[in-house]
Amino acid sequence: MEYRCRPPEPPLPPIRIERKNPEYARLLLADYAGKAGEFTASTQYIYQALITHQSHPRLSEDLERISIAEMRHMERLGKLIVLLGGNPLLRTCPMGGCCYWEGCCISPTREVTEFLEENIQGEKAAIANYRQRIRQIQDRYIQAVLERIIQDEEAHIEIFRKYLEYFRGEG
Repeated sequence: MEYRCRPPEPPLPPIRIERKNPEYARLLLADYAGKAGEFTASTQYIYQALITHQSHPRLSEDLERISIAEMRHMERLGKLIVLLGGNPLLRTCPMGGCCYWEGCCISPTREVTEFLEENIQGEKAAIANYRQRIRQIQDRYIQAVLERIIQDEEAHIEIFRKYLEYFRGEG
């Protein structure tokens, strides 16, 4: 079993906005660098790729590829944040102040089935956040980008599920 990178289907929408809106930029910071954000996911998956490199090389390769996909999401969000008038720092700004991203955002879990379950939950949380953002952000261009990212996250869930079944002896 393995996941192989292929050209995105459908193609990624262009990075553009209807108009500047710093509030939209602030909202996207959570998806960019929050606990369920793209930076956390890409860092989490590259960590998992490193610790599985010797024991499960195919899983390691697939985790690395998914990490790269998450980095592309982060890049797209960062560009949107800049266009909206924000600053794509590795922080979130909830009501009352800002919190910078920390390494403790990633889980040190080394058991494959446990981290695959965590990955599935993390992807589901990211999808829920993107769906909320689509309701909050009234900009058709940003909504298109977020919808496309959701498609990738759903594909990642399926990959993680297949690996989970395999490692549990169900697949």
